[in-house]
Amino acid sequence: MGQWPKIKPGEVVNEAMTFINIKMQNTLWGRMILSKKNGRVGNAYLFSGPNGSAKEALALKFSAYLNCNEAAILPCGTCSSCKRIVAFQHENFHLIVPMPSDKQMSVADKQNTFLTEKKYKSDNPFHKISIPKSKTIPISLIRNLKKELFLKSVDSGRKIVLIFDAHKLCVGDGSSANAILKILEEPPANTTFILVSDYKGQLLPTILSRCQIINFPPLQNNEIISYLSSEGFDSTSAEFAAIMSEGNMNYAQKISKNGIEEIKQLVEKLTDTLTVYDEKNWRSFIQDYSRMAQSNFNDYKFHLFLLQCWLKQTRNKHNALNDENLFMKINKNFNSSFPNARLDQINHMIEKIINAPNKNLFMPIQLTNFLIGVQKRLFN
Repeated sequence: MGQWPKIKPGEVVNEAMTFINIKMQNTLWGRMILSKKNGRVGNAYLFSGPNGSAKEALALKFSAYLNCNEAAILPCGTCSSCKRIVAFQHENFHLIVPMPSDKQMSVADKQNTFLTEKKYKSDNPFHKISIPKSKTIPISLIRNLKKELFLKSVDSGRKIVLIFDAHKLCVGDGSSANAILKILEEPPANTTFILVSDYKGQLLPTILSRCQIINFPPLQNNEIISYLSSEGFDSTSAEFAAIMSEGNMNYAQKISKNGIEEIKQLVEKLTDTLTVYDEKNWRSFIQDYSRMAQSNFNDYKFHLFLLQCWLKQTRNKHNALNDENLFMKINKNFNSSFPNARLDQINHMIEKIINAPNKNLFMPIQLTNFLIGVQKRLFN
């Protein structure tokens, strides 16, 4: 079977497009504007919703807006404050993301990787910052944050604390969650926390109670098409990505970047692995995806998301993607070979294996059980 098809990252095409320029989730953005205009900016917000729904991009945009020297209904993007936030260099702007322990990665390597990831995020607002082996937000980050927040700042603007993947505060012994809770209970003056999470239910109820919760729905197809067109993708690629990504801009970028044929190649190999027992292929799948779950969780989720897309098309023969004959050959072979397959149960198993790395489970065993479980459900 050879190597797994190489899926390119959702790289930015138009480098001028930063989070300042994002025009999505307009209803929610209107609420954010009113909070500043009415002098009711909260001490803490939770931006909650599915992956790729522009939560992180709008959290960054709101951060710039709160400190913009010229802001009316949008951050200007040209004042000193906006430029420094776009570059992640503003004294009053603190970004926290999950990090590995010092035993897993040296301090220097963590710093260098984080700097590189922030550059990618500055260029592409839908880039997902990912530091390898990051399972939690260490308490050391929260302790350092507390010290910095109570230092006197040269800038007079509002201090902003932005926490991506905030649910990972609660991984482990919960010390990071308890530490951030104490700060939220008695926040420094003129400070706003913005927690961003795909998994609101994993946060402590006491943290949720101290946040204004803004729920993000999946993006509309027209929002995705407009953004991808501004990045330089043709209308056919943009429309295809919008339909297939199901409102997830992170995935839409990856789909557009790779193209239809590469996506079909990957899905075909995944379905072959699931439906045909081959010891060599299974061993390769288990090793590669165990490694991917640790080193690049975003790609791991994307690959399995594509598998779910194929499964949905197998169940629903009349939808927009089937009209494009995307997986017609794969579906025809599958339906003739496995007419009694329990597709709903297989989809549930895919969902579970997507979330397994978040639970610190031993992935080789989880992936082995996944393959065996799918085989059983193919034959009813």
